[in-house]
Amino acid sequence: MARKFYSAILCAFALLFVGCSSHPPSAAQFMNVKKEEDKFNNSFNAGVFLLRGDAYRGTSHIDEDYGDMEDFGNLDLSLLFRYSHFIAGGSFENMSFRCIMGFRSQYIGLQGWGSVEATSVHSHGHNTIPLFGGLMLIEEYPISDAFRVGVSEHFSRNVYKVDSHEEGIGFYSSSHYAEFGFGAYAVLGNFSFEFRYGREIGEPRNRFYFMTHYAFFN
Repeated sequence: MARKFYSAILCAFALLFVGCSSHPPSAAQFMNVKKEEDKFNNSFNAGVFLLRGDAYRGTSHIDEDYGDMEDFGNLDLSLLFRYSHFIAGGSFENMSFRCIMGFRSQYIGLQGWGSVEATSVHSHGHNTIPLFGGLMLIEEYPISDAFRVGVSEHFSRNVYKVDSHEEGIGFYSSSHYAEFGFGAYAVLGNFSFEFRYGREIGEPRNRFYFMTHYAFFN
């Protein structure tokens, strides 16, 4: 048990050295935090997700020493606390931190998340409001105590890294886009697999997310 805990801490520390991005968090693990009557319960979740489809690939800026590209694979760590039907906590997707808060009953969940960018914010060459986050409605259908399936619908403001070098020094900012979409998941014990589709608002880009997570200390 101690070895698993220290491994999780090392994974969290390693995220600080990975490019920043933020997409909707896992619906499955939000609904997976166990409930104990009149007690706080917590769940540490570790996972990865792959992004396919029309991810933003940026353009070649070799002469300008500039890069902007949406990551195709991301690490995802979260620590969630539950009391009765209320859930709150935080998560890291790569090096982007976001607060998570919401409500869940036996069959319905409402998950909200958000954060403020600590760095300057970039979007098509113009500064924008340094906020990202979203809202997700989740419907779950228990097959048994150990096996559950569910679906989700979300609206979000996603973010990915812009890496500009000015006079040889790297400066990180972020580019944003709005997205709506839906997903489906399956949970077996503490393990979950999730698929999600996202459609960018204002651009003809379709994104497909494949996510897997495991809940420790749940």
